Amino acid sequence: MAALREAMCWLSQESLAKCIIHTDSQSSLKPLAALQPNSTIAREILNIWSSLTTKVVISWVKGHSRPLENEVADQFARQGAHASTLNINIDLLKHCLKKPQKVFP
Repeated sequence: MAALREAMCWLSQESLAKCIIHTDSQSSLKPLAALQPNSTIAREILNIWSSLTTKVVISWVKGHSRPLENEVADQFARQGAHASTLNINIDLLKHCLKKPQKVFP
């Protein structure tokens, strides 16, 4: 859920028309779907989200489905844990991309 909050904070400083955030964390999405969550961090995410001019779609994807995506995600997580900025450049093969399975809201 902290990653979603960071993504929303980053989006609040950018001028994008649309952004799709993919996550495999159902435990992060359930409080957001409630729209009146008990979780402080979920309320922060919803507050930031509602203030954005960017159209944001949060998409749930099945976790641990393909080794390549998991390795890329793990690399970014390790970088993010030890750095203040990330240099993200992803070149994935077309077959590695998949349609979102659930979209919130």
